[in-house]
Order: sequence, then C-alpha cells, then structure tokens
Amino acid sequence: MVVLQNRVATLYWISFFIMLTISDVAQASKQPNLRQRVENLLVDSVEIYGSQNSNPSRVQNRVLVSEVYTQNGYQFIWFGTTEAENRLQELTHEIADSELHGFSPEYYHASILESRDANTALLDVLATDAFISQTLHRLNGLVSPANADAQWFLKQREADPVASLNRALTIGVSATLQAMWPSHHEYKLLLEKKRSLLSEVSTVTTPIPAGPTLKLNTTGDRVVLLKSRLLGPGTYSEQFDQELLDAVKQFQMSAGLEPDGVVGSATFEALNATTFSWLERIDANLERWRWLPHQTWSTYLRVNIASFQLRGFTEGKETLGMPVIVGTPVRQTPVFAESMKYIVFNPYWTVPFSIATKDKLAKLKTNPSLLVEQGYEAQPAGVSGFSPVDEFDWTNVTRGTFHYTLRQKPGPHNALGKVKFMLPNKHAIYLHDTPDHSLFSKLERNFSSGCIRVSNPLKLSQWVLTNSGQIEAIPQAEQLLQSDENSTMYLKKPIPVLIVYFTAFADETGSIVFRRDAYNRDSHIIEKLKEFKRA
Repeated sequence: MVVLQNRVATLYWISFFIMLTISDVAQASKQPNLRQRVENLLVDSVEIYGSQNSNPSRVQNRVLVSEVYTQNGYQFIWFGTTEAENRLQELTHEIADSELHGFSPEYYHASILESRDANTALLDVLATDAFISQTLHRLNGLVSPANADAQWFLKQREADPVASLNRALTIGVSATLQAMWPSHHEYKLLLEKKRSLLSEVSTVTTPIPAGPTLKLNTTGDRVVLLKSRLLGPGTYSEQFDQELLDAVKQFQMSAGLEPDGVVGSATFEALNATTFSWLERIDANLERWRWLPHQTWSTYLRVNIASFQLRGFTEGKETLGMPVIVGTPVRQTPVFAESMKYIVFNPYWTVPFSIATKDKLAKLKTNPSLLVEQGYEAQPAGVSGFSPVDEFDWTNVTRGTFHYTLRQKPGPHNALGKVKFMLPNKHAIYLHDTPDHSLFSKLERNFSSGCIRVSNPLKLSQWVLTNSGQIEAIPQAEQLLQSDENSTMYLKKPIPVLIVYFTAFADETGSIVFRRDAYNRDSHIIEKLKEFKRA
C-alpha cells in the first residue's frame, strides 16, 4: 500500500513538472516571437502585408520601436489584456480622427490595425510604430519647416515619443495624443472651417465664365451666376444691385482681396477656385501651427506677416490691434520669436549696407544735398564722428569701395519715424514708426525692407510700457514722442514678440479669413505635404 502511495505521489509530481514546463514553454514561445520581430527591424525595413490587405505597411521608426520594447522587456503593449485591447481601440480611433488634421491614416497602419490581419507580435510592433509617428507629427508637423519654408526660424516643440508612450500607459492613449495638438483656439477654428469645406466638396458649382469686369449696375447672365454663387440658390434678376455689391465686398474681404465691390480678374479667380484649393491652404496653415514652439506666454505681441496685422495679448485676452507694413517679396520679413527689451525714441537710422549701396548710393552721386536735407550723414571707416553726406566725393564710390557708415539723424524725415521697438535678433528685424502713414490705407502692405512699420506707435508704446510694469513711464514716453530728443527706455519686463506667417487665420470675430500668399510660401508647404503623403 505504501509502495502504491509512493508511486501515485511520484506520478503527481511528474505531471506537475510537465504542466509547469509546458506553461513555461508556451510563455517563452510568445516572448521570443515579439523579440524576434523587434530585432528584425534593425536588420531590414520590409513591407508588411496582411493576407487581405493590398496596401503595405512599413515600420517608420525602427530605432525608437526597438527602444520601447528593450525598456519593457519585450512585453506586449496592445494585446493580451482587456486594458491593452482598449489602448489599441483608442489608438485606432485617434488615427482615424487625425485625418481631419491632414494626416493620412494609412501611414499609421490604419487598415492592418483595424482588420488585425497579421501576426499578433507584428501588430503590436505596428501599433507602437503608429503611436510614435503620431507623436512626432502632432508635436513637430508632417514635414520639416527647414525643407518647406526657408524663412521659418522658430524652434519646434521637443518630442520624446518613448516617454509619451509610457505616459499613455498611465493616463490613456487618447488623453496623451490629444494633448499634443496645438492648443490655440485658432487651430480649432481652422479645423471647423475645414470640416465645413469638406461638406461642400460634393456640391456642384458652375464656374463664372471669363468676361468684362462686373460692378454695380452692370447686367447679364454672369451677374445671375454671381448672385447664385454668393447669395445662394434662387431666382435672380440680371442687375448687379446693392445686395450683390455687399456680398462681393464680404467675399473679397474673406479672400484677402481689396473690398472694392468690383469683380475683376483676381476676384473671378478666387470665385472659381475649387474647394480643394481652399482645403490645401488650410492644411498648410494647420501645419504651420504644428511647427510653432510650445507657447507658454499669456502676454505677448504677435505679428502676422500675411495679414499685415499686429495683435497684443494680455493674460490671454486680445487687448491691442493695428495695421503694420512688412517686407517686400524681395526683402521678406522672416518668421521668428524674440523678446522686446528696449524702446528708442527719436532714433538714428543706421542704413544697412545693402540699402546704402543699392538704394542710396545713386542718390548720393546725383543729389547729396537732398539727402542732407533729409538728415543723412556719413562716417568713413577708421574715422571718428559723422559729417553731412555732401562733404564727401561720391563720384567714384562703388559697392565694392563703399567703406562708410551711413545714418539718418532724428527728425521728420527719419525712416524709422519717432520710435523703434527693439527685439535684438540675428535678422536685424525690429518694429518702428514711419514718416509716411499713407500706405496703411492699402489692404496689402508689403512695402518695407524687412522691418515692421507700425501704424500707431503711441498706442504700442503705451501697451508695451503697461505690460512691462512701467505705467509710470508713459507720460515721459508721450513727451519724448513730441520732441526730437534721442532717448532709450529699457523694459523692466521684456515682452515676447512672435512673428508668424498665416494665410488662413481667425479674425477678431472668430471667422476664418484668407489672405493672398504674397510671399508664395503656401505652395512650397502644400507640395511638401503632397510628397509626404505619396511616400
């Protein structure tokens, strides 16, 4: 009996160890499968097909994916538990929603993850890769600004996809990814405008044929088409009436055109533009928002080059707005951010070498006395002090032999007007007044050599001093603006200045308006976005 009991006990323990071994083997077989998938990524980047999927997926972030699984000991992230499955569901939902932002879901393995038409280990790797790509693209954009806009000099937001994934494991995938979109309300308004335009894509509109200019009191079939386009479906007369005039002006304003109510070639072109062209421009501007650094300022100045407008924000609320003049298409104002540190009242203008040799040298040769009347003086290299420009012989001076510093004294003709607002930067760009305010009445105001002319320097001075904690200095600033005294006032609290280029943006009413791409920057971004989607 004892022998029988011993045999039974022996058989029990043998069975136990066999079951334990089988369990260990099963668990081990799962781990090497995932590990092998990850290690293979570092050897080759192959195209991956599901059995029912004709669109291949390719792992885009091999090194980062490998880092994720090395850190977690090659554990599954998206499969194996209810919590993991919920993560995957959130991820696929976020991938689908990102299409409105201009993302292509298939880049993030949407089809194969939705169908789960592949080995589980492979699907886990693809899901991790998709999360990493979404992180990088939400935080830094789909394309590099260095390749799409040569005049963009803003530092991008820092992205750490591995840390972001670890955060997602704690607070959730959707919460983590949604927090990466630009948080500014204008980004959300652009998305709403895009959603509205997408609903119109299938709407058939009849192009307005080319022909003579249409304006108040003209008649004809083209007027009827114009009314249908701007006033909506209905039965209309052939008369260009006041109602149509108001609608034309409103359209011209939203399209960034001179609101004169006259339908000429530029207005016809905008009217006949396809919905897709407006969508592409919105996508370009959404991309610009993703290029912006993480903005922590609540009080700052923002200049939009494309809208020729300066806006001031105090504790997040818009408290200032005025027209500005920016650089010409040849001398473009760049995109960058810097802090305003001081104000110079009644400044000297030191003429940049390029302007001195291209614009002023010819005048120095033909009529130096006129430049003397305008306050210009020169200083030869190696000489101390400035002298009126008519005391020099400019006859044989060329660009190559122009060894002078040329400047303009404070006064009514000074190119910088009564004041300049300094934000030291490598581009030598600053804000300043101007002696000629007539150009501010133009809708498009790209007339400067790169610096930004402000239409109301007194109002800007008051705003800057108020927001730098120097309200008590405002009376002194007002007195200086009434005098010719050259004086510098340093700010106790520097004011951040953000100079951007948005051709589609929200106006003060929250409506999305478009401006003409005067610097032709949209087309480069649109083409780079198309290249990315084709890759």
